[in-house]
Amino acid sequence: MVLLGLGTSACSSQTNNSIKQTTTSKSKKSVEKTDGKAYGGNFQDSKGYIAIENVTNVTVKGSDGDDHYALVQGTFSNNDKESVAPTSFFSNHLKVMEKVGKATHDLVLVTTDIENELTPWENQIKEGRKKVEPNMTGNFVIVYKLDLANGAKTNATHYVFEPYDSRFGKSLTVKVYESKTIKKSSDNAGSNSHSDESTDTNSSADTSSDTDVDTDD
Repeated sequence: MVLLGLGTSACSSQTNNSIKQTTTSKSKKSVEKTDGKAYGGNFQDSKGYIAIENVTNVTVKGSDGDDHYALVQGTFSNNDKESVAPTSFFSNHLKVMEKVGKATHDLVLVTTDIENELTPWENQIKEGRKKVEPNMTGNFVIVYKLDLANGAKTNATHYVFEPYDSRFGKSLTVKVYESKTIKKSSDNAGSNSHSDESTDTNSSADTSSDTDVDTDD
């Protein structure tokens, strides 16, 4: 389908190279006519377009305990006349929940400088906080903490993206793309702070509508 043209080569890579904004492609223009609908991992309205590419579970191991995060990776196209940051647009339009069995749990966006601990995704997290100019497209990684104190689980295999306004699209359930474990940077002085201790990669990264979480049109 034409929407597949919106994906970028950064989909599964974890690069430390700076990611530049690119002009919106013609293929994206063609789907603006379907305003307000979600196809696969895509959401849009008249002011912007989000393509969710994957979700990665990350455990950061430290001497004072482990921290657990869900990293949402994707692209944002700005259709508005004003510049806007992908993280801001995303959080204003979509609620993210983890799904364990049939139960869901709301997650809270991390607003601190978490890129200092999640160094393999450092540049993409920073890009998500930079404003995207009108008619431009940028990549992002948005971080949600899996806080055990607030009831979150660390073994979720799926995440639910639910628009605050149904005109932005239907609820979407996304399968975890991979799970990774890294060392906390403060405990890893003098070594590569973002070397993986282990990786558990799923063979596929499906996105699918889920009838028990979809909102009505």
